[in-house]
Amino acid sequence: MTKPHPRNSLATGVLLGIALPLAIYLSASLTILGLDKYHYILAGGKRFATFPNFQSYLGISVAYFALVLLHLVWFLSTECSYQFLKFSSLLKLSWVFLLLAYIAYPLGNDIYLYLHVGVMNLNRVDPFLTPAGSFFSQLTPFVDWKQTSTYGPISQLLFTLAATVVPLHPILAVYLFKAVCLGVHILNGYLVWRVVPKPDQGKFAIAYLLSPLLLLEQVSSAHVDVLVCTSILLTAICFYSQRYATAFLALWGGFMAKTIPVIWMPLLVLFLVRQQRWKQLILGLLISASVVGLLTITVLPSFVAWRSLFNPGVTGQYQSSIHALVRAGLETLPYFMLDAPEPSQYKYWLLGLSRLTLIGFAIFYAWTALTLLRRSATAAQLLEKIGWVTLVLMLYATSWLMPWYVSTLYAIAVVLPQAHLFGLTTLMFGVSSSAMYLLQGDAGLRSLCAVGLPTLTLLVGAIWLRQKQ
Repeated sequence: MTKPHPRNSLATGVLLGIALPLAIYLSASLTILGLDKYHYILAGGKRFATFPNFQSYLGISVAYFALVLLHLVWFLSTECSYQFLKFSSLLKLSWVFLLLAYIAYPLGNDIYLYLHVGVMNLNRVDPFLTPAGSFFSQLTPFVDWKQTSTYGPISQLLFTLAATVVPLHPILAVYLFKAVCLGVHILNGYLVWRVVPKPDQGKFAIAYLLSPLLLLEQVSSAHVDVLVCTSILLTAICFYSQRYATAFLALWGGFMAKTIPVIWMPLLVLFLVRQQRWKQLILGLLISASVVGLLTITVLPSFVAWRSLFNPGVTGQYQSSIHALVRAGLETLPYFMLDAPEPSQYKYWLLGLSRLTLIGFAIFYAWTALTLLRRSATAAQLLEKIGWVTLVLMLYATSWLMPWYVSTLYAIAVVLPQAHLFGLTTLMFGVSSSAMYLLQGDAGLRSLCAVGLPTLTLLVGAIWLRQKQ
């Protein structure tokens, strides 16, 4: 490994000296909280989403947010490029934080839903047709989500694998699934190391591996978005090596983990049409038709099963979004207006707003698609367009925005080191998403931060880049 500049090395050492105690504290606090929560609910206590008291809320949310800011400061301030001859050398610098993330117990309740669905599969109950709330298992007291499953066949396979040890002990199943997520996260770090060119290779790979947001959401809390990141990184490798037909397979792999890659495939089709790569286009469409046909005759035999993947259960629910911000504003009207509308009317206005934001996203998506048809684009430009449509969907058209959704954008941004505006906006979106835990007591402020910070970054960054050019 090349030696960094002494000044940068000293700064990195100082940041590391602050980050390591915070990471140890966060890992220990999450583990204590998670195990206490498990036994509390098992004994008949009332289920809670995240934090049971102010002390745990403040300690965990502040420590996590501080780690996110430290990581951001290191990434933006260091000028040295870390070069590794072997990926194993990079892991030697990262293993402590990876281990702490693995030890930390999941913060939310999604892991229990995953295992519950896995138990459903083991009992030959179709999770795409049978709501989770209609099936009883020893994990039922921990499950928040009562709808049909929104996760694809690959995720289902991993849920089922982990669920095989639930009879031994549910906590053992939790850590088995976390081991899979840790392995996939390390694989993703390796893919970043392979795809990002020098001199950014080492720095970007270690930044990805040690991102507090990715470690908390994809390793500690074991969200399946880690599989979508694998799909993105494999797709990037296919793009850069011009294996576009194989990219369809990588995207379908992501879809079979979580639905979001479905919006990327039409952009790839239009890109190939503009490039007149007819052979790869036809092969990619044949692959797509084969995947759809195989899924239809096996795990998704009906329209209802397919519809389950598109998360219909969150319709009319609002969190950390423009819609939630508007709802918070509407709820304050009675304090300022004597003749304020009845709260029962709000849901109709919010549903109307949801339709408008979806229409706005559709217009942006159509404009992006037209630019791909009108102007020839490179593989990197196609990836960036995929990133922008995903970011716009999450920021402005998603009514139910969770802190880990942004993690998929990290996988896109990390393989686009020259896309400065997209990368910086994604980083700020990550900061605002990380702040959701800290601001969970105020829905309006949380939503304003979640949407406002990346939007402000986007506007200021666009103006600055235009003036610079």
